[in-house]
Amino acid sequence: MAGTGLLGRVRYVSSVSGGSVAHGLLACSYPELEDADFAQEAVDRLLISPFVRAISSRSLSSELIRNVWRVIGTPTRTDLLADEFDEWFFRGRLLEDLPTGCRFIFNAASVTTGVRFGFERDVIGDWVVGRASTAGSGLRVAQAVAASAAVPGAFAPFEVKGISFPCSRGVAPKLLDGGAYDNMGLEPLDDLADVCLVAVNAGGVFRTGRYGGVPIIRDLQRANGLLYRQSTALRMRSMVERFKAWEEAKAAGQEPPPWARSGVLFGLATTLEPTDEWADERPEYPESRVELARVPTVFSRLDRDLCLRLIYRTWWLTGAVLSRYQRPILPEALPRWTDLP
Repeated sequence: MAGTGLLGRVRYVSSVSGGSVAHGLLACSYPELEDADFAQEAVDRLLISPFVRAISSRSLSSELIRNVWRVIGTPTRTDLLADEFDEWFFRGRLLEDLPTGCRFIFNAASVTTGVRFGFERDVIGDWVVGRASTAGSGLRVAQAVAASAAVPGAFAPFEVKGISFPCSRGVAPKLLDGGAYDNMGLEPLDDLADVCLVAVNAGGVFRTGRYGGVPIIRDLQRANGLLYRQSTALRMRSMVERFKAWEEAKAAGQEPPPWARSGVLFGLATTLEPTDEWADERPEYPESRVELARVPTVFSRLDRDLCLRLIYRTWWLTGAVLSRYQRPILPEALPRWTDLP
């Protein structure tokens, strides 16, 4: 997006789960990136390279285990995760201090109300309990990211304390990984008509065939995987149909129907034939497609080479998909890959 000059035109970012870590980094780096005119070199230097250095040299899991004593009493594992996120990435940045040039939306799933709970610069909440102002709340970006990435089982629900919601009846919302409700993070953008949506699904790949493990746990996990796959497939199918309707109407010189949208949607395992323009001197390395799509979301230390391959894969896919389906929004000269500093 930076290489095409589009990053400065991004007006909405919505994320769930592990994507919220990257989202938080973008939100906190936004003022410096804006000062650098959102140049590709600045994104590499200020955002991507420091992140890769951090996660390829240390293990967040080890830090969480080493500091588990800090959850004795009222703090939870998710509170500890937020504190570690602050130390590693976000430096205590408050939600209310995020810049106004873009609308940043961190999504969690409320186990209290069963719907999407959103964290934004000015407001937090959902349509059941209502929304409350962040002004003076002290809520940190790290807490929003931790709530959005709190994988059920591994982390306790994040409890939103000390904030009064219009319809909460005194019950504090408890939140878990946003992917449990909407793994695409697209719900808050559903009604945007005059934008081009770029949706990336980095969720796990369902493996068909035999499966093993302890019988009861194995079957429960498999059933949960099936439910996740169904909900994700339905959301993806619906959004792709809306994209197709927009493209077909434009190709026919007609006004798209109100429910149609402009955009693209893809995942790490996506296959497509790139345009000749994009394929020129931009190799895909298709032999690693399935391997990279199956890399799990973890807090362990990641090999630097694996990080770079994942970044390149997503860079290549974004360019390939946009150049095929949204060529008019791209510049005449398409960007080329540059190694990270």
